[in-house]
Amino acid sequence: MHTWSSLVCTVFLLVLCVTGLPLIFQDEIEDALGTPHASDVAPGTPMLTLDQLLASAQARYPGDATNFISLPDDDEGMATIGLIDHAGAYHWLKYDRHTGALLDDQRQAGTQRISFMDVMLAVHGSLTLGLPGTLLLGVMGLLFVVALVSGVVLYPPFTPRAGAGTLRLRGNPRLRWLDLHNVLGMVLLAWFGVVGLTGVMNTLEKPLFGLWQATDVARMLAAQPGTPGPSGTPGTTARIAVQFAMDEALRRHPHETVASILFPSEARHQPHHYLVWLHGDTPLRRELLTPVLIHASTGDVIDGEQLPWYLSALEVSRPLHFGDYGGLPLKLLWLVFDIGAIVVLVSGIYLWINRRRRRVAPMAEIIT
Repeated sequence: MHTWSSLVCTVFLLVLCVTGLPLIFQDEIEDALGTPHASDVAPGTPMLTLDQLLASAQARYPGDATNFISLPDDDEGMATIGLIDHAGAYHWLKYDRHTGALLDDQRQAGTQRISFMDVMLAVHGSLTLGLPGTLLLGVMGLLFVVALVSGVVLYPPFTPRAGAGTLRLRGNPRLRWLDLHNVLGMVLLAWFGVVGLTGVMNTLEKPLFGLWQATDVARMLAAQPGTPGPSGTPGTTARIAVQFAMDEALRRHPHETVASILFPSEARHQPHHYLVWLHGDTPLRRELLTPVLIHASTGDVIDGEQLPWYLSALEVSRPLHFGDYGGLPLKLLWLVFDIGAIVVLVSGIYLWINRRRRRVAPMAEIIT
């Protein structure tokens, strides 16, 4: 069980470990590569409304539909506007909320720009295969958990006579690699479990949010009959201001911050409503989102219920997977653990190949 569960998932785990290394330091790498930021202004400087920024984006791409507006809390003066073109392709623009200046456009000269971190994230999240690739990685994560549990069961019988944690650095190279594999695996066991289980949770993001939209959101909207409003199809325009929707959500939750605004969409089961996501200001509350639905035509507000447990678990697990809770010290610890994981995986492959060679060699002598 340990051998085959490990072998099946090892190549996938190596890809995840290698691509995960830069993702741990995503913010630092993007800053080093010159990611644009909003201009520094005096506290209290007024911001442009979201509708003014949206008008600029629509003027730049008049045929595209607005998909979302994101307001990152690590750069409060920036807004990211996501668009969908006539072919269904997504792209975004970043604006300075104080000056209205266009900071970045993912499309330059009509070509979609793909950064190094975009590639790393796509490979790490789905092997660039979309939802099927994401679910495949989820299965590999479950196999990894099986390998961990079976490895714990197997460790005592293979413990050296000198005791647990012994590294036999002299003599047989295979014993040296075996001890390194076992000791590192036991030392990193808790981290392996945390990263493995949170990784499996992250692969279920789209299905779980889809389930919530198809059940809870649909039920909330059914309980609040409203008038037909603008849909999410290209070329339509919401009747109320986006800024009004954000202000209404903040009026209901004055101690929270708006993280993003999703525009009306049939695919998301909210064809006539903005979906405003808010979060708190503590490390934990920053990860737990609060939904507010606002009718895009009438402005009627449906204050969202508390998210179900499975979405709360998903939101909490995401930053834990990449070590985002403790700043740079925790990221450096995650880096050391990630390198240790690569050593465990490579040593496991070596042990399997070595054992097969030892079995094949006597058979070859018999045949010859």
